[in-house]
Amino acid sequence: MTQYTKLFEPGKIGKLELKNRIILPPMVAGYTTEDGLIPEQMLDYYAARARGGCGLVIVEAAYPRRGGYPPSPGHAGRINLDSDRVLPSLRRLAEVIHTGGAKAVLQLNIHRGRNDELDPASAIEAVHPRTGVKARAMTVADLKSLGEQFGDGAKRAREAGFEAMMIHGGSGYLVSEFLSPRTNKRTDEYGGDAKKRARFALELLAASKEKAGADYPVMFRMTADERVEGGFVLEDAIILAKLLEEAGIDAIDIVSGVVETYAWVIPYMYMPRGCNADLSLAIKKVVKVPVSVAGRINDPDIAEEILREGKADFVGLGRTLIADPEFPNKVMEGKVADICMCVACGRCIESILKAPAGPMICTVNPAVGKEKEFELGLKPAAKKKKVLVIGGGPGGMEAAIIAAQRGHDVTLWEKEDKLGGQLNIAIVPPGKEELGNFTEYLSRQVQKLQVTVKTGKEATVEAVSEFSPDAVILAAGSKPLFPKIKGIEGRKVLSFRDVLAGKVETGKRVIVIGGGFVGCETADFLAEKGKKVTVVEILPELASEIFYPFADLLVQRLKELGVETFIGVKEEEITDKGVNIVDKDGKKISLEADDIVIATGSVADKTLFESLKGKVPELHEAGDCVQARRIYEAVSEGATAAMKI
Repeated sequence: MTQYTKLFEPGKIGKLELKNRIILPPMVAGYTTEDGLIPEQMLDYYAARARGGCGLVIVEAAYPRRGGYPPSPGHAGRINLDSDRVLPSLRRLAEVIHTGGAKAVLQLNIHRGRNDELDPASAIEAVHPRTGVKARAMTVADLKSLGEQFGDGAKRAREAGFEAMMIHGGSGYLVSEFLSPRTNKRTDEYGGDAKKRARFALELLAASKEKAGADYPVMFRMTADERVEGGFVLEDAIILAKLLEEAGIDAIDIVSGVVETYAWVIPYMYMPRGCNADLSLAIKKVVKVPVSVAGRINDPDIAEEILREGKADFVGLGRTLIADPEFPNKVMEGKVADICMCVACGRCIESILKAPAGPMICTVNPAVGKEKEFELGLKPAAKKKKVLVIGGGPGGMEAAIIAAQRGHDVTLWEKEDKLGGQLNIAIVPPGKEELGNFTEYLSRQVQKLQVTVKTGKEATVEAVSEFSPDAVILAAGSKPLFPKIKGIEGRKVLSFRDVLAGKVETGKRVIVIGGGFVGCETADFLAEKGKKVTVVEILPELASEIFYPFADLLVQRLKELGVETFIGVKEEEITDKGVNIVDKDGKKISLEADDIVIATGSVADKTLFESLKGKVPELHEAGDCVQARRIYEAVSEGATAAMKI
């Protein structure tokens, strides 16, 4: 732990003393009750992060605005702070954080601006760039009322036992819309130069100090660069930081991005790690109050470097602590190799924002939101069993790990020559390399728990019967889906899996049939190698199955690489020369290619499962052999299966 001395150095925010420099920043998890109170699930989630060793837990945005919750449409899934009736619920939350050994801060968001479900409103009348919903302009009376309600919320935060509070002034919500010259073109006292645009933010700070007490520490989350043309940029942020300090702010938290650049709000794997640290450094140079920073800090070396180089006083490890709440403890104990690192896939934020929205999940940590369930499920098995796991992908490895942790004698068979399954090809497209960290983590845990691993081992009914297990977990995966396209039998076509695995080499001109996420990634991979690539997709959008900010990044990469795309295609026919299509306008087009790659997804391989039914004492299945989906489903089902044995 000696190389991480800055991470574990005590720190201070106002009068609030912290045991280290690690912060869990505010991230909506979607676990609240319908009326915005704190259920056991949410208590367990925050308790696990507090026990994990971070110095400060900043609880996700709470809404002090009156009338913003069901039965009106409002903010379902978010914390309610609109009256004193919420205090018992919030006190329980503060208590579990304290019991875990961390200090507790509550973030307050007065209004979601153009994003608000109940009352779309902004500094001016404006249309939301994604939804097309027209937002009304806030009146001065509105702002004064919101300021009053915000102050009441700050007072409740203190009464509930939170040692400090944070003003949400970022991410494109109402406060940041007032700060930005792009979204605030008012001509009254709330618009104009940077100082006038900061008036609403400063009034919220004043209201907080007035009602919660001048000695009550207040932090401010600031989008230091909207990363969009004409928006709030670092020069504006420097002015704001100075104004906040003069007005009595106790700390400033730095992030970046807004709704149009949301992949910076939740930095995707394509972004560099520690991507906001240069912004926090610039702010730190002009203020004396502590500065924290969040954004793709998933490695203790990066976190330590940011602190050592004086780029921030505290580091916000958001998704890092979702992926592994024990991150601080593991670093402190010298167990860095045991950290399950966040891979910045964005599945957590997608799960709560992309319809149909639900509570937060995590690709690499199936226990998120199920902490109590996993605590009970990981208890030693009543009877030690001989468990055979078939399939060494993420679902199979997770199943083997959980089964071994529970005391079973576990053997894992993998037909390929190495563990990883489809993760081994998922890391191949540009920008996906960090997914390999998850494969390495799982492999290390399998080895550490002394699971017997046999690679190059094909599972057959005869082989399984000869092995004579007490229980089998089948995680044998899926096979590529080859759709019924006219002419597909008459020409050699390639599977995206074989292309990404390097088993085949394409010619110079390539048509990728399938413009979902995997098809676009395959096209990206081929185009970066200098191939002339065309993507053909029957749906009206590319990569439509993933959250729009991340899809937008990938589609933009394809444009920059010169990939030709056809969406909304009505008909397809494979020919000796390439593919004939009828495009979205009904026009017939002949596309020529040396090779055609099929990337239309995968289908579950049920053959072995059906063959093993009734032939082993206990049979479970997990992952793509149930239904072809994504990494989270495989890992979650693998863990669940192992907890049943």
